[in-house]
Amino acid sequence: MSFLELENKVKAILSGVDVVRVAFEGPNLCIYVKKPAENVLDMIGEVAKTLKKRVVLRADAGSRMSEKSAAKVIKEILEDVEDVVFESNGDVYIYLARPLRERDIKGAAREIFLRTGWRAVIESGVPRDRVKLPTHEIVGVRQIFHKAYAQRAELMDYLARYIHQEPVVKEGPITVTFLGAAMEVGRSAILVSTTESNVLLDCGLKPGQYDEDFPLLDLVDIDRLDAVVLTHAHMDHVGCLPLLFKYGYRGPVYMTDPTKYQAFILLSDYVELKEREGLQPSFSMADIEAVIYHTITLDYEEVTDIAPDIKLTFYDAGHEIGSAMAHLHIGNGRYNILYTGDFKYGKTRLLNRAVNKFKRVEMLIMESTYGGKDDVQPPRLEAENALAKHVSDTVSKGGKVLIPAFSTGRGQEILYILNKMMEGGLVPRVPIYVDGMIVETLNAYLMYPHYLNPEVAEEIYGGVNPFTTSGSVVIVDRAKRVEDRINQVAKIAQSEEPAVIIAPHGMLNGGPVLDYFAQLAYDERNKLIFVSYQAEGTLGRRILNGEREFVVRSLVGGESKIDMRMEVASIPGFSGHSDRRELMKYVEHMEPKPKKIVLIHGEPSKVISLATSIELKYKITTVIPKVGERIRAL
Repeated sequence: MSFLELENKVKAILSGVDVVRVAFEGPNLCIYVKKPAENVLDMIGEVAKTLKKRVVLRADAGSRMSEKSAAKVIKEILEDVEDVVFESNGDVYIYLARPLRERDIKGAAREIFLRTGWRAVIESGVPRDRVKLPTHEIVGVRQIFHKAYAQRAELMDYLARYIHQEPVVKEGPITVTFLGAAMEVGRSAILVSTTESNVLLDCGLKPGQYDEDFPLLDLVDIDRLDAVVLTHAHMDHVGCLPLLFKYGYRGPVYMTDPTKYQAFILLSDYVELKEREGLQPSFSMADIEAVIYHTITLDYEEVTDIAPDIKLTFYDAGHEIGSAMAHLHIGNGRYNILYTGDFKYGKTRLLNRAVNKFKRVEMLIMESTYGGKDDVQPPRLEAENALAKHVSDTVSKGGKVLIPAFSTGRGQEILYILNKMMEGGLVPRVPIYVDGMIVETLNAYLMYPHYLNPEVAEEIYGGVNPFTTSGSVVIVDRAKRVEDRINQVAKIAQSEEPAVIIAPHGMLNGGPVLDYFAQLAYDERNKLIFVSYQAEGTLGRRILNGEREFVVRSLVGGESKIDMRMEVASIPGFSGHSDRRELMKYVEHMEPKPKKIVLIHGEPSKVISLATSIELKYKITTVIPKVGERIRAL
């Protein structure tokens, strides 16, 4: 359909409305009207449905209230407005100091548009609580985003011209190249190529004790890369994303809103830790900032054009807040790929289970972290009871519990569970020290309750912070100066009182958790509890394999030899990944059934075992690629 035909269809649907201009801006179809009116808002959904486009409605500049007057009206409509930022395209960003339900956000945005002519983008804040969370990283993301308005406008202008053109070649081959995470866990990066487009799914690094492996980015022509899709903010999926911008990529990155904040926090912390340890990070803060202002956020189940021949839809993956499965609809129905990223096909305390129903899927690219025949996790209640017993036993001996946890996902899940246990008297009340990026990323859980399961969301909408209600949670805002950090950690680790400490990284391969580990490892009264997957080559895996003497390098203690005497426990039931049973059930319950399954993100023995079982039980062709391998989808 030509643009003129599209414009005429818009005007036909909006018959009687004074349409000033119709234009593409990035993946959006923007409609500017002379006067904001109820009937226009009611009709705009019909435009989106008919044209199968993301539609943005704005009032013409002459119909908008002055910024000063509009700000006054906004504060009449909404309580607890923390900040208001107007942009010249007609959008006004409103940041609140409290959580607000989605229906209330939509209602307020509608009223603001009708009364002021400004299109409102409203973002919830966190509940007021005696435990105040640091928010400097959250504010930093917003500042970067708004400061780069000119760059964002330039990007949207380019995308408008690129995305909405007619594909030149409509019947060419579709290939998938695995740049990492094939027969291994880590450095997830998948390049999907058509004759027209190249889209990269994730761009992570592979964690190790003192070094990292990167994906095979030399196989990517940066100048021909059209889009990057990020499923979630864990370093094995996002850790190399800034490298693309370092080497010249200037295209869009698609992700959910919670993922945007979490990605910035993780990546900036990575750079900061490297620099504080006297090491050279692989990318700079400027590269991370480029990621942020090239980011386009999407909600779940919102179909979006990202290339002339590819539409993207995100679905809830249940792995961490904002985690997404990426569905690519290629060539107007020629082929459909679902990439699960990391996913959990089971309800957890905080999240809903992964979505399993789609319109079409020919190829399923699925993670297999726990794909081994013996990788069966205990029921969640059993895991929680085990955690309660380990904590109670350790505390009764006067010891401290150290829990390495990923900054996004496991950290919040474990904190929520322990907080509820202490609130309910299931474990003794002792301080729960929460350190590192878990503290900052907790904001995302409170800012976006609608990404959580309904029970937790309702608590937050009611003004409650469900992670701190016991009164036992102590937020450790990490000291910047090394000397202050040493004293901060020593005060907690060397105190006589029992305590629980939750800190990243979840595999003990760096980060704040090593500051505590180096001081707690010598005391047999203390206990180290693993609650997540430990990849090969990490200190966590070495400890699980029985190793007790090793050299550890931490920011506080420097490089030191550890003769570990603290107890060790592993509770696999808290993982954000699907176990063997859930992986098999997902294939069984998935609608429609894929014609081909590609297994990645797993150790070789686990991937082979899962592939064999899928083919035997479900009779679906299952492929196991190697790193660097390209397979033909169509």
